[in-house]
Amino acid sequence: MRYVDSSALAKRYVTEADGDVVRGLEPEGLTTSRLSEVGVASALSRRKREGVCTTGDHELALEALISDLSRIPVIEVASRVTSRARDLVRRHPLRAADAIHLASCLLLQATTRGPVELVAFDRKLRDAAKLEGLAVLPPDTAR
Repeated sequence: MRYVDSSALAKRYVTEADGDVVRGLEPEGLTTSRLSEVGVASALSRRKREGVCTTGDHELALEALISDLSRIPVIEVASRVTSRARDLVRRHPLRAADAIHLASCLLLQATTRGPVELVAFDRKLRDAAKLEGLAVLPPDTAR
């Protein structure tokens, strides 16, 4: 089982570094936070505003996102997630969104009682995840 954060999920819909890693993952094997729905839509809209993609490409990417979100489990941002995230920011130098993703991933692992791999590219998030006992994808490289 794999948990994918917003920035990693966004790589499924745009052409950028490491996108092949995320596009190669089957949506059915992924889980994410409800936060990703807004985070990815925001990233896609920013690319359109900046002229990086066309309106047509933007719409196709949003449709792909909506399709993927209909097929993968989504963890809602509830008090059990935010309280865990609050504890995580006390221990690790994480931004709020990254703490919510890490808390969601840890709760998923606790709920399923099996290993969950975090798919993320942010160094601080990856480091915190490893300190919390999670495996990360992709494996460490010189990022």
